[in-house]
Amino acid sequence: MRLETFFSISEQSRLFLLSVVLGVFLGVLFDCFRVIRIVLPPARRAGAVCLLDIIFLLCFGAAIFLYSAALGRGQVRFFYFLGSSVGFILYIVSIGNIVTSAVRFAVNIAYKALQRVYYIIIEPFVKIIGFFRQKGIGFFVRNHKVDDNLDIS
Repeated sequence: MRLETFFSISEQSRLFLLSVVLGVFLGVLFDCFRVIRIVLPPARRAGAVCLLDIIFLLCFGAAIFLYSAALGRGQVRFFYFLGSSVGFILYIVSIGNIVTSAVRFAVNIAYKALQRVYYIIIEPFVKIIGFFRQKGIGFFVRNHKVDDNLDIS
């Protein structure tokens, strides 16, 4: 039994196209990370972007490793990286931009809706609680001053 160590042209073409599909899936994963970036407030975004980029690069490397182990007979070929990069870029510049725009739009609508809910429902309670807090502080401060003036000796 002879072990083949090379790929035929048709096998290489199939592996290249499958690596393009892998790149599309990696683009979807990257879009999930972009959604997290969109949702996070700007103050916390810088550290999260660095962490998410590191996680994505680790996922990309693991995907290429698993791809080469499962489909490429354990051989890592340059066209795996090329194909997955092509699929990733095609996804990001086409469907990825549409998805990101839709997510930004949805987040803006949700933010505005939550602001309205806050101003209509929650803010009156906050003002009432603040009013009672202020009156309560005045009451307790006055009582504390009266208690300090009592001489028990």
